[in-house]
Amino acid sequence: MSDRKIPLGVSVITILMYIGAILDVAAGVFFLIESSAVADAAEVESSTITAVAIGLIVVGVIVGLLAMGLRNGSNGVRILIAVVMALRIAGSIYIIFALPTARFEGFVSGAVAIVILYFLYGAEDSKAFFEGAN
Repeated sequence: MSDRKIPLGVSVITILMYIGAILDVAAGVFFLIESSAVADAAEVESSTITAVAIGLIVVGVIVGLLAMGLRNGSNGVRILIAVVMALRIAGSIYIIFALPTARFEGFVSGAVAIVILYFLYGAEDSKAFFEGAN
């Protein structure tokens, strides 16, 4: 990467993605180590917990790689994150109307997705950062 300045919004999103990736991998490792105890507590099969653990580790690694690509100014990663945020907004709308007990979570999830989209596409410094990466 050149010596271009990374916009604050992109930096914040990247840091949060790295934190999420680390937490996903850590949770996956914990679930693998304690799969029988977690399975007993959740009243599911141990193999289910093992599958969830492996899934968490894989997702954590993918999110970490996406964070790296975003920090490097990858427009492809930016588009992929936008698609995921659009799906999150659609899911939030569903939650708001279909699950009255989870309306607050639906609003928060949708609001976070909108803020992320703003930082990636609405802020002028972000637009310039990603245009300069091509």
